[in-house]
Amino acid sequence: MTSLAWPEVDAVARTLAESTELALFMTDARLRCTYMNAAAEALTGRTLAEVVARGPSLLDLVHRPSPEGQPTPSVDSPLAQALAKQGRERGEDVFVHKDGHAHPVGFTVHPLHDADAVVGAIIEVRDLTAERQAVAALRVSEARYRFLAETIPVQVWTAKPDGLLDYVSSRAVIEFGVPLDTLLSEGWLNVLHPEDRQLAIERWTTALRTGEGYEVEFRLKLANGQYAWYLARAVPERDANGHVLQWLGTNTNIHEQREARERTEALLLEVGKQARETEATLVRLRAEKLAAEQRTAELEAKPSSR
Repeated sequence: MTSLAWPEVDAVARTLAESTELALFMTDARLRCTYMNAAAEALTGRTLAEVVARGPSLLDLVHRPSPEGQPTPSVDSPLAQALAKQGRERGEDVFVHKDGHAHPVGFTVHPLHDADAVVGAIIEVRDLTAERQAVAALRVSEARYRFLAETIPVQVWTAKPDGLLDYVSSRAVIEFGVPLDTLLSEGWLNVLHPEDRQLAIERWTTALRTGEGYEVEFRLKLANGQYAWYLARAVPERDANGHVLQWLGTNTNIHEQREARERTEALLLEVGKQARETEATLVRLRAEKLAAEQRTAELEAKPSSR
């Protein structure tokens, strides 16, 4: 295999430097920029030619005051402290663009040595703006989810793909009078009515095995010692490949509806019973009427005795 000559190596290195998404800065011993790739120019809003002509240090370049006049002291910045250590260092800082807007960055400092002296540094910089915005958006989303989960009039819970609970809303803790840690570690078994456990376990096991939705009605023990009927439902959240990431579930108190339904069913049974009894009475009365009519006809058909 033929090795590359130094000019070719330099050309490959520059190609790699210009193609990377990382902002790359190279400085001399006085921290003046001697090289910036395209990503570094975009990060600062300045070209290499402009920076070399003006001659500011890297710290002054990236920590310029904003248009509002707010100072960004470079001496005390994380990047300045990292460069002062003259070793390979990582950290985070805030860079100011030419137009004045500031953005968070992560950096890695690679000192350049000549014998025992540090003659410059290569600094890799990654813009953290999008990442920080994504984290902030995620926090807002999580806060909104928590707010909804804690305020809607149902118990909200989530479970891992294997079925173990990892979140239960405070409503469940209050309604059952059971500590959160207990609910998470022992699940619903200790608050489930003994007569409903087998059905609940069978339905949940089937859902975990098949990945289908879960739905069951069972009785749960409240803090006052009484049992109430709940409708439990859960659906799987899946990734792009269809694998279950977690289960999202709710328990809805349906005790009043259940009692109303049972009262309605009992009333319908009673109405049906009465209807059947009425029908039987009508059948009997019709039979008696027919018998009476037949008897009357027979009497009328007999010749009268003189």
